[in-house]
Amino acid sequence: MKKVIYISALCIVILLGSCKKFLDERPLEAVDISNFYKTGRDITAGLAGIYLSFQTEMTGPGNNFNGKYFYWGEVRSDNFDKNGYGGSREDELRLNELTSGNALSNWDGLYRTIARCNQAIKYIPRVRETDPNTTVAVANNALAEAYAMRAMCYFYIVRLWGDAPIRLEPYENVALDPTLPREPKAKIIEEVILADLNKAYELITKNQNNTVWRISEGAIAAMLADVYMWRAGTTNNAADYTNAIGAFQKLFAAKGATGVVYGSTNANLEPTATWKQLFLAPTSTREAIWSIHWDPAANGCACLPVSIGRSNSPVRVDSVIHADWQKNTADIRVKQTYDIEQGLGNYDRVQKYYVTNAAMTSITTTADLSATYLVMYRLGDMFLLYAEALNKTGQRADALKYLNYIHQRAGLPAIAATDPSVSTNGVLDERKLETVILQERQWETFAEGKRWFDLVRTNRVNEVMDPIINDRIRRLTGTAGTEGFGTDKGRFLWPLYKTLLEENIKLEQNDSYK
Repeated sequence: MKKVIYISALCIVILLGSCKKFLDERPLEAVDISNFYKTGRDITAGLAGIYLSFQTEMTGPGNNFNGKYFYWGEVRSDNFDKNGYGGSREDELRLNELTSGNALSNWDGLYRTIARCNQAIKYIPRVRETDPNTTVAVANNALAEAYAMRAMCYFYIVRLWGDAPIRLEPYENVALDPTLPREPKAKIIEEVILADLNKAYELITKNQNNTVWRISEGAIAAMLADVYMWRAGTTNNAADYTNAIGAFQKLFAAKGATGVVYGSTNANLEPTATWKQLFLAPTSTREAIWSIHWDPAANGCACLPVSIGRSNSPVRVDSVIHADWQKNTADIRVKQTYDIEQGLGNYDRVQKYYVTNAAMTSITTTADLSATYLVMYRLGDMFLLYAEALNKTGQRADALKYLNYIHQRAGLPAIAATDPSVSTNGVLDERKLETVILQERQWETFAEGKRWFDLVRTNRVNEVMDPIINDRIRRLTGTAGTEGFGTDKGRFLWPLYKTLLEENIKLEQNDSYK
């Protein structure tokens, strides 16, 4: 692992949405960090550096399609496929042939963000000693955001690579050995991720308005629910479904961006007619929980791997989904999510995050000139995840109710409890109901960085992806593939990037990539 020992300069405007430009950084040995965290302004600047680091890892930087949000959460799934402008890294993703040379398998950006969180966690508590104008609430809220962001970075790491090094203190002395071995993923989830999130929830001021661009009470509760659902599904830990339900209840008690408590009914879902506001103007909606801000005038091109322009995206909507979803003409999400027109230059146009013309057939400006607000969490997403938890704990009638909140919001008729898609002999069936919930999540959260993690969490990777990968192999080689992901679930993980292994001799490659 590289020596991640940098701190951002001042960038106060993160509070209003995003930093005005990418910031120059100085090595920590050139800046005495203990002298940096002295005032409330320093706390603001420190948080700015944390958010900038994370948003850069997820969305950008620059004109090179390197934002990880889509590649990590979507492109390995059935939602997307390689486009004609894609290269070897997209080939590896679409065929499950990842290698340690794929730059997307580098976790450095997440550890860079973790390093900044570690600095904030260590030094923010000392600020009140030198700045009496910094209140306890200000310091505690900032600490909560740092703890939660550190947890989110480790959550990505665990889901993508499994075991990983744990560093919870700033690396401040170049004489120290910067190399650390990998720790078990179970330990990271329990002792780092959940510990950090519970600490963050304890510290955060309750019942305050959510600013959407920053981690709030609601966002912390949503993360807790997400982590418990991940552990429940991937380790068959049934108790964690109950833990997740407790976290959902904390979310429902929190306030959103408009000052209204989220609640556990459909009253605060964005209405059908303005569903797309969740992606164009999340601060105006009651449903938004946490989104990543990106202003091209300040930050440069978001350069998402879909919709960068008319026809040069490296990733496209999978042809089966492109053809099949739009057959459901009553679903208001289809045209607002992707360009349904057939032909060259259309398959790669995800329109969800952009303003379109009245017919919803094209983005009104090139995507690289548009602001982009990638969703981390929102209430519709959480209601469907909550439905999964209710289904797993035997509360299937309530699970169907939350499924129908989203299904009907999309303009579709309610699914009856006796519908064969969710029931057997008129009785709600756990497996069938989960399948329909996952299908609804695929449509509702399409291009929101969720689908791949949903497939892994619910052990559906082989079921969904094997036939798709085998068909892609057939189209590429003329001979049908026979394995897909196969029986080696270690291939669900990513390999460690080759430079990580070169720089840290204590790291070992994931077994499936040795």
